[in-house]
Amino acid sequence: MRGMFFALSDGSNPVTYAYKKMMREMTLSVFVDESGIWNESDASSRYYIVSFVLHDQSFDVTEAISALDRDMASLGIVNLCFHAAPIIRGNGIFEILSEELRRKIFSRMMGFVRKVDFKYHCLCVDKRYCDTEERMKEKLERQMHEFILGASSVIDGFSRVKVYYDCGQTYITHLLHKGFDELKIPIVEFAQSVKPRHYKLFQVADLICTLRLLAAKLETEGRLSPSEFRFFGGIKAFKHNVLRRIKPKEI
Repeated sequence: MRGMFFALSDGSNPVTYAYKKMMREMTLSVFVDESGIWNESDASSRYYIVSFVLHDQSFDVTEAISALDRDMASLGIVNLCFHAAPIIRGNGIFEILSEELRRKIFSRMMGFVRKVDFKYHCLCVDKRYCDTEERMKEKLERQMHEFILGASSVIDGFSRVKVYYDCGQTYITHLLHKGFDELKIPIVEFAQSVKPRHYKLFQVADLICTLRLLAAKLETEGRLSPSEFRFFGGIKAFKHNVLRRIKPKEI
């Protein structure tokens, strides 16, 4: 480390100067995804969920992403945009894949989740208790405010926050701007033209959304769908092998 210490022209401590410089440059990425139908009267989608995945950019995820890509390639899967719900249920573009292969894909992503350093949080609205769209908005706004307030001690340590959201719902975009504008952070930036396939951590946000949905169903209904039950090998296995392993990352 020779040459690290030097005299600054203003006479300030070089270690303090370096620390302050590092603090100025710290960036927090926030990946936001949603699950559910934005319609309070749609009985086919009881829950509306918004997930947040927070990642300190000073922790490099390049090697973890490369390892995940190699794992997927070993399964014969290349350029996959992970989408948890259809992988679990075997529908959409994943319908042609065997259940065994879909389980392996899911397992590789769970390995990535355990390896990467991030935190997450979910907003969850039970539409059964929302008779109007305004009531849905009120519940989401209150939960958003509580989340931002509760996480401010972590988020305020960053000089820059970059939010990744694909603008799927206009009101969620509005809430994100309103919520993050309340923080005392020099720079809050919203990424433009966000495509989930370009960001592994956005795909993690999708996974977190789906798992929170399944957890909500278990909490209120005590069950999984037949395809979900079969995929995870039962409720006990789902709780032990999946929910328990992501719980430490929740804030």
